[in-house]
Amino acid sequence: MVRSLALVVLTIGLALLGGCAQSATSTTPVPALEQGTRIDPPLPLSDFTLPSSLGRPLSLSELRGKPVALFFGYTFCPDVCPLTLSELKRARSALGAAGDQLQVLFVSVDPERDTPEVLARHLSNFDPSFIGMQGDEAVLRQIGKEYGLYYKKNTPEGTSAAYLVDHSSALYLIDAEGRLRIIYSFGTSPEVIAAGVRELLEQQ
Repeated sequence: MVRSLALVVLTIGLALLGGCAQSATSTTPVPALEQGTRIDPPLPLSDFTLPSSLGRPLSLSELRGKPVALFFGYTFCPDVCPLTLSELKRARSALGAAGDQLQVLFVSVDPERDTPEVLARHLSNFDPSFIGMQGDEAVLRQIGKEYGLYYKKNTPEGTSAAYLVDHSSALYLIDAEGRLRIIYSFGTSPEVIAAGVRELLEQQ
């Protein structure tokens, strides 16, 4: 059980080495912890507000009342991000009728390119219910420690992209009260994610 913020961040760091630093050349997932990392006691998360794909500023607190699967990434990500979004779509499907109770939230670490309009178009290719947020440097710095967030621009060889963004690749499952409950590493199966969501729904 994880009982302190410092240990949460350490656990995240160990589980999430990867992201788009490796994605320019590899699509091999980082081995997932079998059932994710449980945060016990649950960690209350700071509220934050960012421009969103809904066409208006959105606050994390507005999503309370249902579990939220939060992921940091960007639309130009060559593989880690689209693979995770695809798995989240499959997780919602695995939940059946309860899938509507899960809100997927994609927070961009590439605010220069990922405008609300770009996010809306991109996420609609996966699931129209997914919400995107345009990251802001000040806000990302403010909340980054709570999520063990890492991101950095990178210009790798062998790509025509102006730049990629190396970033941590965790998926954070937040409960209906806005508390961090489970951290999943990249490559966790949709079935495991769905089981975690069911667990939170049963506790509401």
